[in-house]
Amino acid sequence: MNLRTLVPAMGILVVSAHFANAEDKAPPAPTVTISGWIDTIADFSTANVPADDPATSKNEHRAEVGFSNQDSIKASIKVSDAITGKINIFLSPANGTTFDSQVNVREGYLSWAVNSDWTVTAGKYIDSIGWISPEPTGLEAVYGSLIGYTGIYGNDVIGANLAFARKDCPVSGSVHITNGYFDPADASSVGPKSFAGGANAKSANRENTDLGYGLDLTYNLPKDNSFINLDLAFDPHGGIFANYALGSSTPGLDLGGSALLLGLNGQVQATKELLIAAEIMTFQVGDGKAGGTKVTDSGGSRNQGMILANYAIPKASVPVSITGEFQMIETKSKASGAKTAKATQETVAVLTNPTSSTFFALNYDLTFTQFDDGTDGFKKVNTTTLSVEALLSF
Repeated sequence: MNLRTLVPAMGILVVSAHFANAEDKAPPAPTVTISGWIDTIADFSTANVPADDPATSKNEHRAEVGFSNQDSIKASIKVSDAITGKINIFLSPANGTTFDSQVNVREGYLSWAVNSDWTVTAGKYIDSIGWISPEPTGLEAVYGSLIGYTGIYGNDVIGANLAFARKDCPVSGSVHITNGYFDPADASSVGPKSFAGGANAKSANRENTDLGYGLDLTYNLPKDNSFINLDLAFDPHGGIFANYALGSSTPGLDLGGSALLLGLNGQVQATKELLIAAEIMTFQVGDGKAGGTKVTDSGGSRNQGMILANYAIPKASVPVSITGEFQMIETKSKASGAKTAKATQETVAVLTNPTSSTFFALNYDLTFTQFDDGTDGFKKVNTTTLSVEALLSF
């Protein structure tokens, strides 16, 4: 018998001996927990839009009434105390642009607790930027915010992170390496380039080896449910989407500018009933390139802030809380002659659990939004929206 057959034969003997002496039972199966939510909102809104659009048959000056819906279903998997995973799928009905229902895998990751302090996570996940929750079960108000993941919080990311958390240490945090933060194409999975000329799925408007880098640090205050959080994200060529979003008037960029986000947020549980939260954030985007040449003044900046107070009414017959929130954004393109765009938003929300069940909420929200991009087309556009939300979580 030569070595080619001896080594496999020895392996078979070892494996056989192991199972012969093992107890006659299978290892415990992974535990899977299903959860999610169903969210339906009715909006009643008015806006002083500058003029009717002659390309449509409707009158844009009139009030609008409509419903929106979004749902989530999650599977949390526990293989052992050290190995866990999660899949989070958002389901959205057809929208008015594509008329296609959307199935969006917001999260699909696994985590390995190396020890009691360090955890490694890899896959797709909602980034850790900002205070406002991307899911309605974590919001203190109903209406879609100016800031948040719909703004410069970035996209869902694909990558890996290393997190630190020690039971007796007030500081916790994580470092992230991802495909990118600010271009939606970077939230796609990367495939190897092929000899047939196929490119990977990352944004074409960045270098092949570019990655995004993030830092998330939290300091837990001595008071329960109170903390201060620092967010940092850097993308060396992840800014082309942001270049346009910030008002770049130069089309044809084929390489995005560098994008740097720095934010500070936190909350204080001032009393048993009163929660106060705040956030400030700055986003700086450098000039992009076209044909390998830097396009001067194609970058820009965005600064934003938020303050919120939520008060739970004591001794109410059913759980009720009231939220007051103020948000502001200031955006400036470096393009010649560009005006500074400003937006503010004030919100009052009443959040209730009318059946005393924390699984069902009926929420009400009144929001005033003011937008002014400094041009004649959109000077001081004001919108008033009344929202009623039915939210079922499970």
